[in-house]
Amino acid sequence: MTGHGRNPTLSLLLWDVALPLAAYYGLRLAGQSEQVSLLAGAVVAAARIAWVAVRDRSFDGFAALLAGVLGVGLVLSLVSGDAKFLLLKESFATATASIVLLVSCFSRTPMVLVAVRAGSNAAKRAEIDRLTAEVPAFRRAFTRMSAVWGVALLLEAAVRVPLVYTLSADVMNALSVVLLIAVIGGLSLWSVRYAEKIQKKHSVTT
Repeated sequence: MTGHGRNPTLSLLLWDVALPLAAYYGLRLAGQSEQVSLLAGAVVAAARIAWVAVRDRSFDGFAALLAGVLGVGLVLSLVSGDAKFLLLKESFATATASIVLLVSCFSRTPMVLVAVRAGSNAAKRAEIDRLTAEVPAFRRAFTRMSAVWGVALLLEAAVRVPLVYTLSADVMNALSVVLLIAVIGGLSLWSVRYAEKIQKKHSVTT
């Protein structure tokens, strides 16, 4: 990554991750129902997919992933169950995202690479495509990033399960939000720094 222009990884995290989650948690804090908040987050993510498709004629895989996660949460929120089950539904949604990320590691287009490409301008996308085809280490770096995201989200989903059955519902409601934001925030910071290092090493131009 050069010093000119925007950082596509940072752009990805702001638009594909932060904005839908802000819509969801913002509405929850404003007192809206979980169904309305999840629907709003999914709509924002879907709008991002449509915008990227029209603007760049490319598919924003990361926005689609988050829309899917919010969609799973929306479906599960409509299922009746006890308080413990309702708290566990976030683990199902996070686990879904982690599985998609991990499965993408076995393809030529790991999910984080797809997302970073979608967040780049035309010149940078062309350079990313060239490096992906010509430099195996470049693609492996994004496979590694997708794997780290997938494993971290899977661990986050697994850790939540015993906490749900150990802590009270009130405590877990608050802790669940903190846990997810902490994991996403940590992954985001690491991703930006790691992507900058990899792209600078392989001289991705703007």
